Amino acid sequence: MRQALALNCLWLTFFVVTMRCIDATLNARIGVMVPLRAGPGAPIDQWAVRWAAAAVMAAHHINNRKFALITNATNLLPADFKVELDLQDSFRLPSVAVDHAVSWGQQRVHAVIGSYRSAVTGPLALAASIYATPVISWASSASSLSDRDLYPTLSRTAGSDAVLAEKSIQSINALGWSRVGIVYVNDAWGRYT
Repeated sequence: MRQALALNCLWLTFFVVTMRCIDATLNARIGVMVPLRAGPGAPIDQWAVRWAAAAVMAAHHINNRKFALITNATNLLPADFKVELDLQDSFRLPSVAVDHAVSWGQQRVHAVIGSYRSAVTGPLALAASIYATPVISWASSASSLSDRDLYPTLSRTAGSDAVLAEKSIQSINALGWSRVGIVYVNDAWGRYT
């Protein structure tokens, strides 16, 4: 996941340059939604710290022209191009993500990375679409997020869970099982997958 986030940061940066969303100072301002805690006052999630570190590492590599992750990238960026990150904690709550998306939209960030939870990514992408801000999620996989009419600015690097569900059914049938128990999360990911 950490490498996926770093590569997403790099991919999104190149997307921003390609779409000419950079400002006159050749800077790309990117909001990053990271679920550092499960709620206000909760302990910090060490995996989320790693994801945030991967985003910072990717920005550092771009800003200092250290392209070990993507070869031949030096010629793709203007010489003065820099990435500015605004990392925010979603607390894994859709309402917090929406607040950040609105704030980022008002600040005219060029793109947003995150969230990893489908239940947070959906509302985040809806709010960001008001400002036509591109959003890329590195892990959200709910099938409902594939609706381009509802989420016009959302892209994902993780595939839809509809494929996983279909393959799971094929496996169950191939194994000849007649009963299967399903445990799911009662959110956008669990209900609509």
